[in-house]
Amino acid sequence: MKTSPLRMLVSRRVCTCNLSQLQAGHAPSSPHLIRLLSSSTKHNAQPSFTSPVPGYGSSEMLRRKYQKSEPSELEKEKAERASTVKRMRYSGYGIAACTVAIFATIALYPSASAEQVIRQDAPPPPTPSTILDETSAKEVEQVPTGTSTIPFFPRIIHITSDAPPSTPGAANEGKTDEEYQLVGLGIRTVSMFSIQVYVGGLYIAVSDIAALQQRLINAVVPPSQSVATTLVPGEKDQLRQLLLDPTRGEDIWNEILKDGHLRTAFRIVPTRNTDFMHLRDGFVRGITARSAHFASDRNDSSFQDETFGAALNDFKSAFGGSARRKLPKGEILLLVRDGQGKLSVWEETSKTGDRVKMGDISDERVGRLLWLGYLAGKKVSSEPARQNVVEGCMEFVERPVGTVATQVV
Repeated sequence: MKTSPLRMLVSRRVCTCNLSQLQAGHAPSSPHLIRLLSSSTKHNAQPSFTSPVPGYGSSEMLRRKYQKSEPSELEKEKAERASTVKRMRYSGYGIAACTVAIFATIALYPSASAEQVIRQDAPPPPTPSTILDETSAKEVEQVPTGTSTIPFFPRIIHITSDAPPSTPGAANEGKTDEEYQLVGLGIRTVSMFSIQVYVGGLYIAVSDIAALQQRLINAVVPPSQSVATTLVPGEKDQLRQLLLDPTRGEDIWNEILKDGHLRTAFRIVPTRNTDFMHLRDGFVRGITARSAHFASDRNDSSFQDETFGAALNDFKSAFGGSARRKLPKGEILLLVRDGQGKLSVWEETSKTGDRVKMGDISDERVGRLLWLGYLAGKKVSSEPARQNVVEGCMEFVERPVGTVATQVV
């Protein structure tokens, strides 16, 4: 017969109390009863008869409730697999949503044909300074520059120029498209590591090449001695040495630029992203250093008056003043000097050929000193450009005066 837990608990309590009373001095009436109570008490005191169901609030119940059990390896693997499946499911939802968004954007984007509007009025005719003919641009000969960033320069460019004031009917002629030919080019580098900044090339109006030929020939063979139209090899070497000489070369180019009435242009293409303020500061430093050189070494104070300072301020303003406008890599800065020495600053987009005039400097001294910074002196902005321009001049003087322009045209 199985004893109930409640009965065992009551009997254990009763037996414990009776045993205590007997030990206190109350002698039992029978030795047999003492043995029975003693054995019953010891048997009931064993932990094997503890209650299988812990009571409410007992330590056993709290231990079972809050004791942390370590999960098995199988349970860990199942939890990790479930987490991976959950992440994959969310990733699939995201991919599906992105795909739907892309197709919806394509389907809902308005087509170009739906927005076309037929215009009855014709657009204004393009000017030669803003639009270049695509077929002629493709046929122009390209000259290697020596750098992979800007690999080629065109041999021929077209620049819009105003009609000379002395021309009869100049008011009716307006602007004309003038063809310029490349004389020489070179890479401008800075610092001891020869970091490339831009590629610069000197161009001259094709119709003015004959005048340049004659001025270069006269530098070697004065007109009083003979009327020469070309130079022999020995005279060519003499002219090369004169142009490369810091003093004589500066004298020759200074006279040609001052009163030679030659239309020239410098085409500058940066090899890295820059801004107009950075280029302007470099130009201004070169002009200022050259004017100080003329004042100290040549005793020429013509560049020290207030009008020259005002002209230099106009040159700074042409580049945007204090505004830091960007000039991305591959875009074109065009510095054009007309026959009277007026300097015009143009910004040209390489992809479309559109040109925007940034400003004019009427004082010829600014452009003259800027040109001399590339062509002559002890220190020039680009020695490769100076060497290449000299070699281009040698090609001019080895042909009779006037034949180069006829060949190009």
